[in-house]
Amino acid sequence: MAITPLNHYADVQKFISSILSANGQSAAGAPHGTFWESLKYTDFVTGNVPNVADPNTGQPMPILIKGDSAHSNIILALQGVGPIFGPNGAYGQMPADGPPFFTDDQINSIAAWIDAGCPQ
Repeated sequence: MAITPLNHYADVQKFISSILSANGQSAAGAPHGTFWESLKYTDFVTGNVPNVADPNTGQPMPILIKGDSAHSNIILALQGVGPIFGPNGAYGQMPADGPPFFTDDQINSIAAWIDAGCPQ
């Protein structure tokens, strides 16, 4: 499978939803719900994951860092890495009802959009 070009936020919204749907998964019951479907562009690229706090600090968790996918929580969550999303983390790899999880190519598609500065 190849990296899917995501040129706009609407592409990202559809891409994430289509992967979950194809995998028979839903985030509707998660504390954050399907936030990527409901948040406006500005809220997605500058906001926090709704209703989820960093378990270590109690602080809100930014969804992403424009231009820096390697440190963006959405990427870390999908990869299942780091102290919060790793195997021993408070949340583990997302989606929470996985496997299946997003493939490396699927994650890289979202990462490429973030690294490109999150085109609107």
